[in-house]
Amino acid sequence: MIEEIVKRRSIRHFLQKPIPQEDLDEILTAGLWAPSEKNAQPWKFIVIRGQERKAMVKRLKEGIMRNRKGDETAIFSKGYEKFIPSAIYTARVLEQAPVIVFVINTKGNDYRKSYPSDQYMMELADIQSISAAIQNMCLEATAHDIGSLWTCNVFFAYDELKEWLGEEGEMVAAIAFGYTDKEVKPMPRKPLEEVVEYRGDYPEEWKTMLK
Repeated sequence: MIEEIVKRRSIRHFLQKPIPQEDLDEILTAGLWAPSEKNAQPWKFIVIRGQERKAMVKRLKEGIMRNRKGDETAIFSKGYEKFIPSAIYTARVLEQAPVIVFVINTKGNDYRKSYPSDQYMMELADIQSISAAIQNMCLEATAHDIGSLWTCNVFFAYDELKEWLGEEGEMVAAIAFGYTDKEVKPMPRKPLEEVVEYRGDYPEEWKTMLK
């Protein structure tokens, strides 16, 4: 699996080539086998293909423009305007991709409302579970030589897309899947010693097992 982990890239150029249903089913099945808190499996995957892509991108662009204009109902403040070009680019990528999967937290709370700390903590647990499902799908796609783009730029049109999807719960992310002919170089990673801190060690009697 380390090969797929290292090989996975965020792809932003897709060929106009369909993904076989068998491969797509295996990608989605990989998502189902992610761990989840109390085995709640709080996810739902909505697969967008064909002409539905254009309808989706239309709503995405509407939301981006709403945030760009600084509408009073905009989700993001002016401090985030520097990310608008990236969101516009993502809209073009999603329009190009043959398959887009929206991931819904079926137990999600309305982001506009406040709720007790215990519910907030459970929401975090569900988001972790759903993130594991997304990563599983991206890795399985890589194993099939299918590129993927896990994006949260759809949040710039959260309300528009949520209404368009017509689903209960909360939208967590979108993933584009498809084939590419572009080589994407890996982004640098921090060294282990910079991000790992060890506290404590094995008992001496355990260390003999390592020899």
